[in-house]
Amino acid sequence: MLYSDKGFFFYLMITKRIKINKDLKMNVFDSSWFKKYETDLTVVFIHGGAGNLLNWKHQLDYFSEKYRTVAYDWRGCGDSDRVGIYTFEEHYQDFLSLLRKLNIPVKPILVGHSYGCLLARRYISEKPVGKFINVSLGLSSIEERWLKMLLILPKFLQRFLYRSFFLLKNPLFAKKLIASKKTPLHAIRDSMRANKRPPLEFFLGLKTFYENEPLDWIQSYQEKMLIVGGQDDQRFKPNCLEHLNGLLPQSKLEIIKDAGHIVPAEAPENFNNVLEAFIEAK
Repeated sequence: MLYSDKGFFFYLMITKRIKINKDLKMNVFDSSWFKKYETDLTVVFIHGGAGNLLNWKHQLDYFSEKYRTVAYDWRGCGDSDRVGIYTFEEHYQDFLSLLRKLNIPVKPILVGHSYGCLLARRYISEKPVGKFINVSLGLSSIEERWLKMLLILPKFLQRFLYRSFFLLKNPLFAKKLIASKKTPLHAIRDSMRANKRPPLEFFLGLKTFYENEPLDWIQSYQEKMLIVGGQDDQRFKPNCLEHLNGLLPQSKLEIIKDAGHIVPAEAPENFNNVLEAFIEAK
């Protein structure tokens, strides 16, 4: 599929739908399809819950110039298929299958955002990685109060509220909840233009992420890790990130000014510079 988007710059990107199993094809971007690299270093971007790969558009455009760069839409998101099961385990198995399908080399660099960090954390607890960039997720439960409240309502009210207030389709609501007050509304709207509303079942399935949030990985993880967050993030404030940073022997913390929870879209230049310096560091 060919994506074309106009924001601060003109962005053109080719994606393919990759068959994961007999019921699922996922929409994937892999820069190695159209560019050769001198190194096998591969950076894999994992978007957050209910997002899509274009949430990383500023990063995919930037990093694909130097490294093999991969991103994908979760099942139920973007242009990936909608299927009936949306548990953490299903999303994680999709991720493993995709890495095998794409022949991702050993020790990729993983960049996860929000709920996507939990998929990456599960991976690093089981397999070797090069480096891990944890974006906008601190050391506290991922449980969201608004999700917990939605779960106890009758289904007809769940659907009504979800369709009316789904924040990734409402830039004003999104700015209030997940962005910095200093982030221009047009930047929020631009970052969310390609978002598609996943099924309600997908959204409710996010509860399985915080039900499967083991912290054992902290005790065993000895590789280099970058923790990035926005100074104005109201969901995971800097002190949550500082707590996580204090428990990891080789972690580095970067707090970016004038950004909230969606720092890759709110401050793309600063964010890219921080990531690139970490990737290049010995």
